[in-house]
Amino acid sequence: EFRRVLFRSDKALLKIEWDILHTSDPNGTLYIDAPSPASRNPQRLARVAGMQNYEKYSKEPHNKRDVQAMVRDRKNSSLKLFFYIMAWGGMVNRANNPQMLYKKLKSDKQARVAFVRVLDKIRFGNISNEQSFDLIQSLRETGYLPGLGVSFFTKVLYFLRPGKNAFILDQFTAKAVNYLNSKDPSTYPKIAMTGDMPSSNLTGRDYEAYNNAVKQVAIDLKEELGQMSPEEAEFTIFGAFGNAFRPQVDKWFKSQQSTQTRQPRQFRTQSQPVQQPTNKLAQYASQAQALWNKHIQSGTVVAQTFRKLGSDDRQDFMQEFVDDVAEALKNGTDVNQAIKAVVSNYT
Repeated sequence: EFRRVLFRSDKALLKIEWDILHTSDPNGTLYIDAPSPASRNPQRLARVAGMQNYEKYSKEPHNKRDVQAMVRDRKNSSLKLFFYIMAWGGMVNRANNPQMLYKKLKSDKQARVAFVRVLDKIRFGNISNEQSFDLIQSLRETGYLPGLGVSFFTKVLYFLRPGKNAFILDQFTAKAVNYLNSKDPSTYPKIAMTGDMPSSNLTGRDYEAYNNAVKQVAIDLKEELGQMSPEEAEFTIFGAFGNAFRPQVDKWFKSQQSTQTRQPRQFRTQSQPVQQPTNKLAQYASQAQALWNKHIQSGTVVAQTFRKLGSDDRQDFMQEFVDDVAEALKNGTDVNQAIKAVVSNYT
């Protein structure tokens, strides 16, 4: 009875998330069919990663159902699927992570072979979610997968292990489960975090505890909502469509951060050289960023478009602007045309 009373307000917030999702999507498939932002297309990820033949990749973004269909086709290699999963997940917006990862897998045959072997084992092998998580963690600890964090490689587990209750563990779902843990620690685990992201030191056992927590959410909400699959529960605590549960979680998380001792800021010493850009595109990034700031401050159509977007699309829009303008500067092509093309993707 205590748990039922304790969760009453939180269940109400989660129900709002669910209702908003299903009001806009009576068939209940929007969490699978929701369109991906235009910037999250495979060609752009290939270009940002530094692939010379990036033109061969699709300029159309893939949604969750598209990627699931690719996984079912056994003719698609696991490494190709990994690339498309990263495009779907928005790795293109994660600083220089795509460049680091691609450079490593391209130049280090041992790392590439080991990674493909692990991907195939996760996809086709008779192993658990816990074992799958630990396999990738072991490659990361070896230094084979720079730039690939928990938030992204659990996307790989989600897609390559359909029907196995392997869920995406990112900053939003980790915070949500920790929020529930603060209300009921006997039922919901506490996910170790570094800043606002899942800790890179998590183990397969931690991941399986998280997966069980998602399944518990589905059970806890069954009374209010009827039948709910664990996958739908994960999408609900992620809070992508509503404006109820995620703000509550964010407010709680910020209050927790304010009570913790802040780590002193780390400054570069004179003995640490400034890292130089590793490719030509990066050399123009600061110029592109300065141009972005100028547009935002001047209230141009770029600024107007930016203000109309949601938080996730804003990040994609800004990153695509900087990338495409930097590319135009490098190639000596029309910067204004590049800006118009980016704006058109979001209007």
